Amino acid sequence: MKDIIEMPEENISVKTKLNFSVGNLANYLLNGLVFGNLTFFYQVKLGANTGLLAIGWLIFAIWNTANDPIVSYIVDNTRTKIGRRIPYIRYGSIFYGLAFIFCWIPISPLDNEIGLFINFLAALFLLDTMFTIVGVCYFSLPNEIAITAKQRASLGVYSAVIGFINLVFGLVVPIILLTGPEETHPFFVPAMIIIGLGSSLILFVSSFGIKENMFAQLQEHEGFIEGLRLTLKNKPFWILMIPAFLLGIIFPIFSTGILYYISYNIAGQTPIFVLLAIILGIVLGMVLNLKKITTWQPRKTMIINMLLAAVGFTILFFIGSNAIFAAIPFLIIGIGYAGGMVANPVLMGDAIDNDELITGKRREAIYGGVNAIVTKPAISIANFIYLSVIAAFGFEAPNGVIQPQTDMALIGLLFAFCIIPALLLALTALGLRWYPLDGPEWLDKKKHIMELHEEKEKEYLQSLS
Repeated sequence: MKDIIEMPEENISVKTKLNFSVGNLANYLLNGLVFGNLTFFYQVKLGANTGLLAIGWLIFAIWNTANDPIVSYIVDNTRTKIGRRIPYIRYGSIFYGLAFIFCWIPISPLDNEIGLFINFLAALFLLDTMFTIVGVCYFSLPNEIAITAKQRASLGVYSAVIGFINLVFGLVVPIILLTGPEETHPFFVPAMIIIGLGSSLILFVSSFGIKENMFAQLQEHEGFIEGLRLTLKNKPFWILMIPAFLLGIIFPIFSTGILYYISYNIAGQTPIFVLLAIILGIVLGMVLNLKKITTWQPRKTMIINMLLAAVGFTILFFIGSNAIFAAIPFLIIGIGYAGGMVANPVLMGDAIDNDELITGKRREAIYGGVNAIVTKPAISIANFIYLSVIAAFGFEAPNGVIQPQTDMALIGLLFAFCIIPALLLALTALGLRWYPLDGPEWLDKKKHIMELHEEKEKEYLQSLS
């Protein structure tokens, strides 16, 4: 029988959780609105050249991958009186909001294709640079704010619940203000300015309610190459990158595929049952997994939920043509998705904690950068796989108008939407079996980390005096 390790009680205030979650909401709202709608805005509303926009995305992909480890290294090696992360959130918020507004107010003449292309590229570069600077801080902070699985999971639930506002804004605002026959809705740019300034203000104000490990500033600076070399020593992190890469493929397939599913597989049927089932599943999944993660531990929680979601996708493949019946597998998928949201950040946090045992340092940001190198290419791979599969089954491109599809094409849509994620989820669960940070021995090490942090905090306070 395994020994039972009692973890010290950890209390994170509701104020801290709310400030982190609200700030993270503003962070992803600015990023999501741009990357979800900028191409449509430039191509349809401003008349930019399609080929040049495609080239712009290819050029941007290089910077989008390369800037993360560079920014992460700088953030980890920052030393200020208010911390390593908070200054970038607090003062970066101003430039973040301005970069967001710039995306929607081109300075190039609209009849100049090259000018619009340069404007588009500048918008991508500026916005993503600020998202990387602020985003890598939000990636790091949960692992500084909390140590225990229970509190890290709780922080994740707060973020997910408040993040529903981002989901609503991301869907409603573009549908209302970007669709329509007019070139640009007269309220669109004012709305973007309000969102940009409002989100910037939220980031600035919420930064005063976030805490970080100030003692980490006492650790020695490390070189960029040295930081990457030390990261390579953390075997559990690289094992975790395998399922992270697979999940990076699954999420874009789901977010893209559900639009095709509603438009074609259940065309003429109301999608309300599907949407309600997903929402209910996510809520149930959050409550259940937050309650069970301390008992099951993060690895087991993640495996159970990935297999549960895989079962949901498999069932959906067979009964997905009926919107009412499909509510059942979508409910299961929602529960599994919520479980992943609860457990995945905890697994990542444990891998970063393990790095502290290896190096003696807190280096959260560099892990965010390396994680991006692995997961960002998965987005392009996901879109390539999805489009290739539905084309192989005979899907006809709509050309602006939704066209009837053959039975084989409809099966192909379900196959790409259901079977591929189910297989990848099963592989994710299998890969996690080799993730070693689990069980009584690891919990004992976590206790040691908490004690170590208390000692480092005392040393930091003594250094101030």
